[in-house]
Amino acid sequence: MPERVLQYVDSPDYAHDLRAVRTAWTAPGILGGAGMFVFTTYVTLPLLTRVGSADGRESALMLRKIADGGREKQFLMSLLGIGGAHARGPGIADPAVRRRIGELGAVHRGLPGMKGEYLDVFAGVIALSYPRTAAALKYRPDTDDCDRYWRYLRHSLALFGARLGDRETVTDLCERFVTRHSGADRHARACLAQLWAAHPRHMATCHRALFPATRRVVGTTLAAELDRRRCAS
Repeated sequence: MPERVLQYVDSPDYAHDLRAVRTAWTAPGILGGAGMFVFTTYVTLPLLTRVGSADGRESALMLRKIADGGREKQFLMSLLGIGGAHARGPGIADPAVRRRIGELGAVHRGLPGMKGEYLDVFAGVIALSYPRTAAALKYRPDTDDCDRYWRYLRHSLALFGARLGDRETVTDLCERFVTRHSGADRHARACLAQLWAAHPRHMATCHRALFPATRRVVGTTLAAELDRRRCAS
């Protein structure tokens, strides 16, 4: 697959695809809403958040790194070819970006309890975050741009070690996984309450984009948090 990625980077499609990705992710409301979609979906899947945990109960590497804005955030921004204040980057045409994505993927593939299916689901959630958030914001992206976006993500996430099929297949895979495994442990409840307090606008956008099972977990969890705060006051 790395050789195929290199062929893609050198192809005439690459520059057009990267431009479509930048346009997609720098549209108003997308970055915050889609980022919240990725985090919220992930944090409500205890089966994934406990991967790499020493005892199978505590939150593990991926959750901690996402929560503190660490390497996973930088991974996503560099993968998309955007940076601070929506600055432009070369995306996966940069060997350093490809190397960082590959190294981060190797770390995650080596976590105790990690499975190929989990990587594919996580990659699918990342890829789907834009189209689902765009739909929540009532954007109507061009069909060609959507195809270019998906092609870029498919090659980029291959560097992470994930397999990304067509959008319909990925949607079905992720929705079935989320329906089976969504829930809220104490780490998820704490994270969701913090996000609700700190980013209400992004959470509102994200809520409309979520898979139904995730939306139910978030709604139940935040309702309990609101009740607790009312009682405390």
